[in-house]
Amino acid sequence: MDNFIPKALESKRDIFLATKMPFIHIEPFETNEFLSPWTSKYLGTPYLPKEAQYPYTTDGEPLAFLAQINFSEVPKLEGYPTSGILQFFISDDDLYGLEFTDPHDPSEQFRLQQQQNKFRVVYYPNVIEDLSLLTDSFDFLPEFEGLPVYKQCRLEFSLREELAGINDHRFAKLFGKNFNLLAEGEGREKIIDYQFMFSSGNKIGGYADFAQEDIRFLAPPEENWLLLLQISDAKNADIMWGDAGVGNFFIEEKVLEARDFSRVLYNWDCG
Repeated sequence: MDNFIPKALESKRDIFLATKMPFIHIEPFETNEFLSPWTSKYLGTPYLPKEAQYPYTTDGEPLAFLAQINFSEVPKLEGYPTSGILQFFISDDDLYGLEFTDPHDPSEQFRLQQQQNKFRVVYYPNVIEDLSLLTDSFDFLPEFEGLPVYKQCRLEFSLREELAGINDHRFAKLFGKNFNLLAEGEGREKIIDYQFMFSSGNKIGGYADFAQEDIRFLAPPEENWLLLLQISDAKNADIMWGDAGVGNFFIEEKVLEARDFSRVLYNWDCG
């Protein structure tokens, strides 16, 4: 890992290596096989106890099931759950449930993207593995056709480490916003390679990736927003947020500790 440090960062090698952080790498695989309701997956059939309410928008429209993580299948990552199912739902519209407000008031946009009007994050701390107690028919839902993930995927998890990614707001705080302009030619190509080596991909925790900029720079300085889930393009799955984009869900560290998923920051952007 330390052999991949761009030349522009050689003078700050120790600082750079100190950014090493563990994360959970997610490898999605498209599949037609039956995946149980409690299995980690993208798309497919969600886990839903019969007494639980399926998520709807605040306007009464059903949300589309995007992903679920069964943390009993995930390697332990400090601060994150070790059990329970965490689900992610988004609106099936042109903006995948992302809402916009006055472009001249970015702080209001930051607040709006925490309001679960057109997306929802649901956590079940105790998992029932009895099909008779779970909803087995979702005929009440429309056919969702405009989602960034095109087909059901099974998920494999592995614990890895990475260095700070260029698009993560913490990188700019250490090395400056114009870091990528410090190198030319071969050095610049190495920076681009580095950008794809760290931060990108499907993951839990670690450093986040963006096609534009890290929306967390708008957060109050005392708040530490962690990456809850990142969904991006993958080798074995057809995933596309707009034009080569990436989708992120973030949660403030103290809220994660309380296992309160009612306050989550949702964002996606593309090139």
